[in-house]
Amino acid sequence: MREAGFTDTRVYGVEGPARALLKATEQHTGESLTGSRMFTSAPAAARMAEPYPDLLAAGSHLLAVGRI
Repeated sequence: MREAGFTDTRVYGVEGPARALLKATEQHTGESLTGSRMFTSAPAAARMAEPYPDLLAAGSHLLAVGRI
């Protein structure tokens, strides 16, 4: 992004490790977690992890945002 001339760049995890955890839990229990406390707390956990670039490696999709 910097080489392309972008400034103020940030990278966000679009699909992080919480998805794998939720999916594994659903497979193990055989029940959908949609609407559960675990499901609804996943976005809050993702927001708390955003400032830690090392955690981005646990995600499978990333989104880079910057200014020209």
